[in-house]
Order: sequence, then C-alpha cells, then structure tokens
Amino acid sequence: MLSDIVHITKQIFDEALIEDKTLPSAKVVYSVYTNLSTLISDASLVANHYLALDFTEGYLQDSSWGQPVDKWRKFFNKDLKELDKASEKYLHGLHGLSFDGMFEALVSNHYNCKIYYGFVRDQYNAGFVEPCGKMLYITALKTDVRDNEDYYLQKHIKIDLSTYESRLKLKQELNQKIDTLKTEHQRLKSYIQSRYTLDNLL
Repeated sequence: MLSDIVHITKQIFDEALIEDKTLPSAKVVYSVYTNLSTLISDASLVANHYLALDFTEGYLQDSSWGQPVDKWRKFFNKDLKELDKASEKYLHGLHGLSFDGMFEALVSNHYNCKIYYGFVRDQYNAGFVEPCGKMLYITALKTDVRDNEDYYLQKHIKIDLSTYESRLKLKQELNQKIDTLKTEHQRLKSYIQSRYTLDNLL
C-alpha cells in the first residue's frame, strides 16, 4: 500500500527537480505540492486512526453499526475513500509536469499518458475492506512497466487484516512510506522556494 505512490513520486521528482532546468508552470508545480500535502495527511489518517485497533476499544462497543469489527470497517473504509480521492488527484497532477519543448509530460517516460490517465480515473483504488470481512483490496499502479505502451497498468493487491498483528504491521509500513513522502514533499517545497516568486504562483 502506497508503494506505487512512493515509486512514481521519486521517479518523477528525480527527473523534474534538476539543477539546470526549471519547470515552466509554477502553478502546476505548486498544485502538485498541495496535492501531495493532502495525500500525506489522508494517508496519515488511514495509518493512525482506525487501522490498528484490536476491537476491544470502548468506542467500538455497543455501536449502532453492529459488532466492533463492523464499526471498524465502516470508518476505516471512510478513511480509505478520502485517501483514494487524494491519490487520484495527486497522480493526475503529476501528469501536468513537463519541460518546455516536451511533446508529453514526464510521466510519458514511464507510461503511455493516455493509458495512465484513464487507469487513474477509472480503475485506481487506494483500498477498501470487503463487506463483512477483513480483507483489504487495492488496485495499484504497476511500477515495473518496461514498455510505455503497456496497456495493463493495474496491480491487484490483497492484504489480510484479520489479526491485530497484521493491522499493526500495515500501520508501521504505511508510516515508513509516509515519512518517505514527507521527505519528497520537503524536497519539492525547497525547489519551489528557490525557483519561483509569489507572483509566479498567483
């Protein structure tokens, strides 16, 4: 979970945030920055809100939603839905990064832009827990694409969250990835501060 976001963020930032060129559209760059801010915030909520509960918590008991696991599933899915929206918006925003003279965006170095855009819009899913169960399903962006004409970009992932230990493990993994994204976020912030004025961003 989030591995695809970390991977493409590092790939695109390595190509975009270079010393001898400046991305021409400050507003597009700043939009990517704010979208990544939202994604990090929503990912932190997924990791640290309802995910790693052991179902003995008082606020899960005697709920109108049913059993403790039912309330857990309801609110964890709610957090996942917000992360999904933020992830799609961020991935679409990356599609706007390019240098002057480029026919297509930097994303085209790795994916066919039309296929990428359609996949993110129609198929990408940051995750949801199945009804009446504890299995997490994710439709992620494939990161090992070798041909940017590859039409099959989805990577289906299942994570069994039936034990407290599995939920705690996912929480720890997510927080590690969030820390990586925070580093990239700060890197983008420094780039913006060094390359653009306030007038460029307005």
